Amino acid sequence: MNSQSLDLTHKVLTGIDEAYWQWDLVNEHIFYSAQLTKILGYADEEKIGESILWEKHLDSHNLNAVHQQIQQHLKGYIDRIDVTIPIVNNQEQELWLHAVGKVVERIDGRASLMFGTVKDVTATKNMIVKLKKQNDWLMLAERISNSGHWRFDIQSATLDWSAEIFRIHGLNNKSKIPDFESAVDALREKDRSKFRTSFHNAIHQQQPFHLKTQLIQPTGKKVKVEIIAEVERDSKGVALAVFGVYKDITRSEDLFEKLKLLAMVNFTIKVPIFFIDDNDNVVYQDISPHHDGASAVLFNYINFSITEYMEYKKQAKEQGQIKENNVSFDKYTSVFDLSVTYEADEGIYIWIVENVTDKFRTEQQQVISNRLALLGNTFGNVSHDINNVLGVALGAIEMLEIKFSRGEQDISSYIDRVKNAIDKGKDVTERLLAFTRKPTVKVVSFDPIQDIYDNQYLFKQLLLSTINVTFKFEPMHCLINFPQGEFINILLNLVLNAQDAIQEKGLSGHIEISANLLESNRLEIHVKDSGVGIAKENLTKIFDPFYSSKSVNKGNGIGLANVYSTMYKHNGLIQVEGVSDIGGAHFTLVFKCKVLKEKYLAKESKTSSLSYKNTNILVLDDEISIAEFVALFLDSKGANVVVANNKEQLIEKINGDIVFDIFITDMILPDLSGKEAVGMVLEKFPDINIFSISGYIAIEDRSWEYPVLRKPFNSKELAEFLAI
Repeated sequence: MNSQSLDLTHKVLTGIDEAYWQWDLVNEHIFYSAQLTKILGYADEEKIGESILWEKHLDSHNLNAVHQQIQQHLKGYIDRIDVTIPIVNNQEQELWLHAVGKVVERIDGRASLMFGTVKDVTATKNMIVKLKKQNDWLMLAERISNSGHWRFDIQSATLDWSAEIFRIHGLNNKSKIPDFESAVDALREKDRSKFRTSFHNAIHQQQPFHLKTQLIQPTGKKVKVEIIAEVERDSKGVALAVFGVYKDITRSEDLFEKLKLLAMVNFTIKVPIFFIDDNDNVVYQDISPHHDGASAVLFNYINFSITEYMEYKKQAKEQGQIKENNVSFDKYTSVFDLSVTYEADEGIYIWIVENVTDKFRTEQQQVISNRLALLGNTFGNVSHDINNVLGVALGAIEMLEIKFSRGEQDISSYIDRVKNAIDKGKDVTERLLAFTRKPTVKVVSFDPIQDIYDNQYLFKQLLLSTINVTFKFEPMHCLINFPQGEFINILLNLVLNAQDAIQEKGLSGHIEISANLLESNRLEIHVKDSGVGIAKENLTKIFDPFYSSKSVNKGNGIGLANVYSTMYKHNGLIQVEGVSDIGGAHFTLVFKCKVLKEKYLAKESKTSSLSYKNTNILVLDDEISIAEFVALFLDSKGANVVVANNKEQLIEKINGDIVFDIFITDMILPDLSGKEAVGMVLEKFPDINIFSISGYIAIEDRSWEYPVLRKPFNSKELAEFLAI
């Protein structure tokens, strides 16, 4: 809990008669109220310290018992800590304390904060001892406020109540003779069996007991009571009676519940909070921070129907908690973020409701603006770049024609110009792919390191030849839950930004992608570059929509804003440093992960030894020149290659005498799709290896399980692709 939350908690607790404590389990600090430190024999002032402050006042037996209760509660075996223990305080006083505590806050499923109260019950204990000696019920009743006392004679099986016991039960002490069964029937139904068992053990095993429960008065009013019972023995140790105290703790327990609910809420939230019980009564609305003076009635704040309200209650009771963002009940005239938490022990629904109408409309406007800006910027840049590419390629081809007509042999430089122009055109289309592809938003479990390895060729295709990208991963194998389609897009975005940063500094540079696992089951993926870095004053701005430090026509600032939004939506983090150990910026992506025992080992490149000698390969592409290029390259590697350019030719080839080992297919053809082609081939050759190629930038189908090589590509890229 932050300091602001702690301060607010202290202010709320001011004036409470009982001692209390708050235990920060993350930082292992305990806040002791002034009254608690006084009970422990120290100065009457608040204190923050460690557990040793209270542990040293207990003997080893009682300390072990308290530790066992704490561990059982943290593991969820019991719903709260509830102990009555003897201590010797710092002033050498012997006291009896009754302590109650409960976890009120969790982070990532782990307990982070406990809250509780401590009562000095020495007087009660001493009075019970005196009661054993004097058997003076009336004197004891007078000394304990709001309490009553009873005695059950074992031999005669009769029950005696003090006047206060009758009052607590809502009865006139002359109206009824108490008996054991009527006393049990007055208790809350779920506690009756426990009371009977405790009472039986007190009589037959001479075990004292303590119980917190509710009494139901004849009028239906519920009274919370604390029952303490001891066994009276004769000089020979024979049990004579069971006697004890009933204390009305309704007011203190209600206050404790109210404070516990308050401690469960993040005090920094500035939105209306409604505490509503099972009977739909609003409770504790005075602690709901209504900063705008609006009505504290839930139905006046959210215009939903009774049916919708009851459905939310039902879901919260079944699931414990439900959250919905951008929900509307009036066709989006008003929009809310809504959270409903059900506390079963208290029977309380906690409604946290934030009116986000203005924010929702602003975000919708921004989405539209982003798309329009991206569309205009993309097409403007693409048309400019493609015209440049075509101009270079056309000029080089015409020079080749002139040289060829003259019979000149020195034409290699013009061939290189055509290749370079094609490479630049490919870069333009891949950039368009990276920024306009609509990725799947389905969250799946996958190995991110393997995903990066599988897409190495895509990173290399996107980058200029003067920029080197390296992948540094220790052997590891883990799984993350994240939209897989957006994972590579995020890395592509960071890599493209790194390339732009390098170009701001010079023509060549280096990008490094690495990863490491943290002890807290976190995976960090690092992207570093040797570019210009990010100025300190810009570090807080780079994730703002449309902020860009790039030169004109280099970017619109949308990319990093989208990266930040995607990571945040799916419980990830993105961190940035302006300078890294290789000179430029350093971005870190942080994911929750599940570490597996099986370690991933990076695959070694096979391009240097690529050989398909005596391998039968079927190539399908409607572009004859591309099919011939692939066939010629594979033929040079020793393969037996057969080419088909349409569906008819494909059927003819697969029904021939050749048994094919590999099938390379285009994704889209005029008379059939890649999926149809693969289905036909697999029916004939079920064990065949399949690769695909595509020039269509919108292809993004996660159901397609085969690797895809984007057109255009050269022989080196083809070799690397087939070696994967």
